[in-house]
Amino acid sequence: MKEALLQEVWKQAPGLEGHLCYLAFAGSHSYGTSTDASDIDLRGIAFAPEEAVFGLQAYEQTMLVQPDTVVYGLNKYVRLAVKGNPNIVEMLYVEPKHVLYASDAGEELRSHRGLFLSRRLYHSYGGYAIRNLRKLARIREQYDAKDAHHLIRLLQMGRELLETGELQVLRPNAEELKSIKRGEWSAEDLLAYAEDLFAKMTSAWETSSLPDDVDVDAVQRLTIRLNRAFYG
Repeated sequence: MKEALLQEVWKQAPGLEGHLCYLAFAGSHSYGTSTDASDIDLRGIAFAPEEAVFGLQAYEQTMLVQPDTVVYGLNKYVRLAVKGNPNIVEMLYVEPKHVLYASDAGEELRSHRGLFLSRRLYHSYGGYAIRNLRKLARIREQYDAKDAHHLIRLLQMGRELLETGELQVLRPNAEELKSIKRGEWSAEDLLAYAEDLFAKMTSAWETSSLPDDVDVDAVQRLTIRLNRAFYG
């Protein structure tokens, strides 16, 4: 399946050939929570075409509808990762079996993925959690099960990150998350679980050994090195 998906991406976006440096599964297929009805989501990173680097064009990303694919320009990807966007940072932490393609530059990005981890991610994961906790508390029994399972996953991943300094994208509790996604939890139990997870994530943030912020200078050096090597 991986080769067929990659060929479909090449077919629909031939401009990515030679420029793509990383492509991986995202969403439920990377979390281990997919079902037979789940869509395939792909996320990647590419070097911008020369016209956008040395000429007058601009390049931010390439998007495809089927399969649902977003390939970010390297510079845009790095900017988003530095800001602590969870979905962006997670791209480099998927399991090796969920990577469809990685050039030497892609492998180097994966090897330096720890550069994008900091205590700032608490606010990224926690900000989403606060909004959805409030929503869950307000609507109670009419909660959206899909949103709820994302809420629990993010709280768990945020806590683990702050405690261990690592992101575990493939969820060891995938079956639990699937049961939430199927709407098998009462709103009361779900809310209590989410509030407990949020409290534990906050406690982990207070004692985390992660740096307070991303070392932007180190990220800048990495980005410059990758771009110089690619464009020669």
